[in-house]
Amino acid sequence: MNTLKGIENLISVDPADYRECIDVIEHECKIDQAKVNIRLHHLKFDGNGRPMVKALAQLLYLYIIEYCISSKNRSSELTARQATKLTKEARELFRHPDISDTSPDKTGEAGEALLFFLMEAVLKAPQLVAKMELKTNRRDEVKGSDGIHIRWNDDDQIADFFFGESKLYGSVGDAMTDAFKSINSFHDTEMYKHEFTMATKHFKYADENAKKSVEELIRLGEPGPSARINHACLIGYDWDEYNKLKLGSTTLLADFKDKLLTDSLRLTNLLDSRFTKFEKKYLCFEVFFIPFPSVKDFRNEFNAALN
Repeated sequence: MNTLKGIENLISVDPADYRECIDVIEHECKIDQAKVNIRLHHLKFDGNGRPMVKALAQLLYLYIIEYCISSKNRSSELTARQATKLTKEARELFRHPDISDTSPDKTGEAGEALLFFLMEAVLKAPQLVAKMELKTNRRDEVKGSDGIHIRWNDDDQIADFFFGESKLYGSVGDAMTDAFKSINSFHDTEMYKHEFTMATKHFKYADENAKKSVEELIRLGEPGPSARINHACLIGYDWDEYNKLKLGSTTLLADFKDKLLTDSLRLTNLLDSRFTKFEKKYLCFEVFFIPFPSVKDFRNEFNAALN
């Protein structure tokens, strides 16, 4: 029985916005060791053949109210003055690091905002807790996962809880290694119990029926028989193939997709090797691979949009 009827109505990200900047490549890559859905995404290119890094960063900025502030703490229809005030409040929750060549941004906030965007737009899983607004000091990191989301799975007749894990690294292998390290710790320390408590105590929405439905899925900090734990992982990384594209070529996009599809085998093998030593294979995974010309430049563009 669907205990989360209408939960998808709480999604705030417009799929049309997602399609403006990001595309997906169909593939047949699989991991046999665990239940893993590999998602091969990439930035779209503008008319001059440039990947839309800046456009994506500015698009994420447009969602900072929805990302940072619970809907129960704001009107459903905002006046211009209310929107300006909430945008200011949301901006102040980010750490705004001083960035230079010798001191790059390592906060991870750009990746966390992007993962929120993907979980809502692609997985159709609304955010349950606006963790950013729970910080007591804006310079603090958000503890635990990089996001708590949920959706109802009609095929399996079960509620899927998604705990986010965002890693933007120069090396795709290093990003995967750190993601698995974080997920392992998340379960070894039973941080998920705290996250489940947050999902009910700090439920983002004013809808009491939806809140009650979420509460009924959790039993003493553990998922009940109608709930399942998933990890949604964003693996963003530098990819040198961007530097080899022929700008102005009429086949630029097709050539890029062919190269990324070919590289998907390498990515799958790297991911598979991480699962070999990973003991918690009962968990389910949604893995978003997104190559960037430079993850540092993406972070910088996101911070520029905030500022």
